[in-house]
Amino acid sequence: MIGCLPVPRLLLINPNTDMDMTQRMAAHARALFAGTVTVQAVTARFGARYITDRVSLTIAGHAVLDALACMQEPFDGVLVACFGDPGRQALASICPVPVMGMAQASIMRAARLPGRFSIVTGGAKWEPMLAELVQAMGLRDRLASIRILPETGNVLALDGDGTCRQLVQACNRAVHEDGASRIVLGGAGLAGFAPRIASQVVAPVLCSLRESLLEAQRQLARPALSTTPCRGGMETVGLSPELQHYLVSGPDICVTHN
Repeated sequence: MIGCLPVPRLLLINPNTDMDMTQRMAAHARALFAGTVTVQAVTARFGARYITDRVSLTIAGHAVLDALACMQEPFDGVLVACFGDPGRQALASICPVPVMGMAQASIMRAARLPGRFSIVTGGAKWEPMLAELVQAMGLRDRLASIRILPETGNVLALDGDGTCRQLVQACNRAVHEDGASRIVLGGAGLAGFAPRIASQVVAPVLCSLRESLLEAQRQLARPALSTTPCRGGMETVGLSPELQHYLVSGPDICVTHN
């Protein structure tokens, strides 16, 4: 169901299957919004515990669509809370409310400011995927660099002090060697690290989760302009009953918060 509450409700979908991560991101969101936006957080029902490559990212795109279709409570916007934005474009094509991705929203906010930005994240296989995402957004000329730490974000999250040291080094190299004016610290696993390292980095450090939540808040503050996506009469086999029904019938719509 789409939007039936006086306070806007954000559906936060974690495409990773790690429920603890979902709860941590939801806690960040609720603390940031302080009651101005209600957060409904859900976890993908299938797929990788933590997305690290093209295969897990592709599976997560299906899981994101499934998560949307399973929602019974009302919502006014959707955040795909993974720095690869799996399924975001497909979701936006069938969902009549704003759909944002963690990477899309945080990169867009970084690009609104003067100068170039760098992305710092974990996991070697992310570099080409993120380069393609930035290229698809038309922002390649605004990207100074992508700096990748060897370990994936879920591993980095477990080593607080050690990860801070690695992040500080990577961020400062992005500024001094690549010409970045600011850093986007990418990934759900690195949420909360930006304020810990900010004083040791010579340029502003933007947390991708925080920036995407702020962009979601910005979008939800606008007058509600729901659309009715076209249904193509797709014939499917093997999808969950919820997703199959959604693709045929779509959601109930009731937008009242503005």
